[in-house]
Amino acid sequence: MKLNNLNKKRLILVDLDGTILTNDGETMHPKTVEVLKEAMKNGHQVCIVTGRPYIASARQYEELGLTTLLTNFDGSHIHDPKARQFKRILFPISEPIIKEILNNPIINDACLNVMTEYYDKAMLKNQDDDLENFFHLNEMEAGTFTYNDPAHKWKGPANNIVLKLKDAKYKDDVMRMLTDFKDAVKIQTDTLYGVTRDSKVLPVISLTNKIANKGNAACILAQYYNKDIRDVIAFGDQMNDYRMITAVGYGVAMINGSDTLKTVADGITWKSNHDGGVGYYLEQLLNGEEV
Repeated sequence: MKLNNLNKKRLILVDLDGTILTNDGETMHPKTVEVLKEAMKNGHQVCIVTGRPYIASARQYEELGLTTLLTNFDGSHIHDPKARQFKRILFPISEPIIKEILNNPIINDACLNVMTEYYDKAMLKNQDDDLENFFHLNEMEAGTFTYNDPAHKWKGPANNIVLKLKDAKYKDDVMRMLTDFKDAVKIQTDTLYGVTRDSKVLPVISLTNKIANKGNAACILAQYYNKDIRDVIAFGDQMNDYRMITAVGYGVAMINGSDTLKTVADGITWKSNHDGGVGYYLEQLLNGEEV
């Protein structure tokens, strides 16, 4: 893969987990930070497009010195954390659908814990270090994260619903019930932020708005920054990046990523996320080298 015109200023879209974040899920490889900052210095624009909520991506946004739009919840929340000159776009799950799902007796009986999350608030049925740490819930502003039963106490729409099951044996029954809502929600199993959960951890099912995806977000970002989608560069590693990787002109899969994603990508990094794969690949790509 090689860029056709080095004079064009590109829009560069990057996923977080498994892509620009190292394996600790928090830090970025120095090479990746260096190259992304250099790209911005040279007039390119960089946007984070992640499944994470804002609170769990704010640190990386600040560290990179970004002022661009930020995409969270796999495309169901697009906003402008810095200048606030862009009216946020939300693709939520409606309150009636949330209540119908969570009050389904089979789903309710199968769940050990339930979390609902909107761009500015979150609710968790029971204390849960696993989910609280994963979603950075304790870093939220005071009063925006509460413990309560979302089936009865949640008010308004949500960007994300997480069902943590008591045991893997309940998964098929819950999935069977969720097929009644397939026109409203996108269902992912044992995956959070596009990160596959350890098989030893209790299974989870996450629900987001059906039409929200990173491919739609890529098109919105390209339009906002007046870029031909064919000139956009994107990096991702898992199937929640599929629509984004296939939507842009230069879609790059991480070597540590999904094999299915690699089959549709235009390129594959030769170093992993942990070893600065995005930084090394992007540097050569922007220099006009064949990669």
